[in-house]
Amino acid sequence: MPIHHRLRKLLLCLTLLAGALGGTPMRPEEIEDLMHTMNEQKVVMTVEDEGDHYELPKLPKSDP
Repeated sequence: MPIHHRLRKLLLCLTLLAGALGGTPMRPEEIEDLMHTMNEQKVVMTVEDEGDHYELPKLPKSDP
């Protein structure tokens, strides 16, 4: 798991901890929604680096 995902989760947990220690009320529905959002799968699209060998296709020339 990349480091930025771990840091984001840590920040979220610390925020929830601060709210709990500070006495901030949170409805069970809000907690359930938050947990559901954290566990959703995310779709990531990656493009492989093909180095200098990749050329963009050329567009056909149009004659007026």
